[in-house]
Amino acid sequence: MTDLLNKKVSLDFIVNPFFLYTLSFSVSVFVYLLGWSRIYPPLSAGLVIFLAVTILLFLSAAIVLMKNRSEFIIIQDFKTSLNDIIFLAIILLSVLNVLYMGYLPVTDRSHNYLEFGMPVVDPIVNTLSIFFSVVYFHSFLDTRKKRFLVYFFSILIIQILFYRRSTITWIVISSFFLFLLYMRNVSLKILAICVICLPFFSYSFGLYGNTRSRLAKSFVLNDLGASDSFKNSGISYNHYMTYLYISSPLANLQENINKRDVNIKDGKLKDFLFYCLIPESFTLRLEKPLHLTPPSCYLICPNLIAGSFYMISFYLMGWSGMIIMFIFLFAFLLLGLFVIRKWNTYNLEALSLLSAAVSLLIFSNFLNRLDVIIMLFVYPVIFHFISKQNSRLQALSFRKKNRVL
Repeated sequence: MTDLLNKKVSLDFIVNPFFLYTLSFSVSVFVYLLGWSRIYPPLSAGLVIFLAVTILLFLSAAIVLMKNRSEFIIIQDFKTSLNDIIFLAIILLSVLNVLYMGYLPVTDRSHNYLEFGMPVVDPIVNTLSIFFSVVYFHSFLDTRKKRFLVYFFSILIIQILFYRRSTITWIVISSFFLFLLYMRNVSLKILAICVICLPFFSYSFGLYGNTRSRLAKSFVLNDLGASDSFKNSGISYNHYMTYLYISSPLANLQENINKRDVNIKDGKLKDFLFYCLIPESFTLRLEKPLHLTPPSCYLICPNLIAGSFYMISFYLMGWSGMIIMFIFLFAFLLLGLFVIRKWNTYNLEALSLLSAAVSLLIFSNFLNRLDVIIMLFVYPVIFHFISKQNSRLQALSFRKKNRVL
């Protein structure tokens, strides 16, 4: 038995953005079919066919990428003080964030935690926290220096205090992907531990969300539409929140497919451009001058607003909108892979983050968020050049010392 648990299996094939599209949407459909909600509409044949076709296309692309993955996975050494400088910057900017707002979300429930954050500073803290948490985790695996692990958990604690569940999710998923890439082979014992811990993670995720949003058990089970089969199962309502988080986006997408007025697409091409493709930070600033109106998509429940990567595009342009979004996603991934291959100092981090972005598309459209674009296309390039410049300066200094000696 011990020999079996110590046997290692390769799981790094999972960290493939094309494969993760197939995995995330397949898992969502599977969870959806558990039937724990009485307010979910049945999945239509059209949606099932669309998902099946896109999953098969991306599965084919995943196989092609696997054959050429050596071009994207090059483990780099960390020989720079940049990590320490960035951690200090994150701490200082986080303190500035709290001082500017005058409260801490976890201790002051009189404020809306969604409104917490200093303009400009908060997005910088958030993106640096995600990107460099993955860097610190990689640095720890590479050097085994405990200070990088301290950096990693310190950032997680800060995000918990800020009630940033989405940021925590990004960090944990991306770090898990990096672990698979770095280790290549994982023992069955570790895999078994992860599987055993899934219920704990599900419970903690639901509990954290319920506490953050102050949701009572009666509200979760009744107002959020738990079915009788779930209520009678004896499963904690905290798990029901995890179920909703994973599957309700598909339910909202199906709701729009069922109710959308076919005439709504008239004159909506501009809205599709601004609310599906252009970064939302720009869209928010252009709404008034361009007379834009945010789409009012159909929802199965006012409290469940996630609708997957496709919901808004379908609401505005029907099936053609979803097809365009699929093509846009494919182009986005090709560009991301190009950046990873060309500026490869942080290739493992960038590939892990890109994979995390795709795995989270079941919840929302992250491709038009400026912070995600910065993490995937700006930080890998900027910090690549900073690291290379630092390495050249260190090499030059070493040569000068040798000359003196």
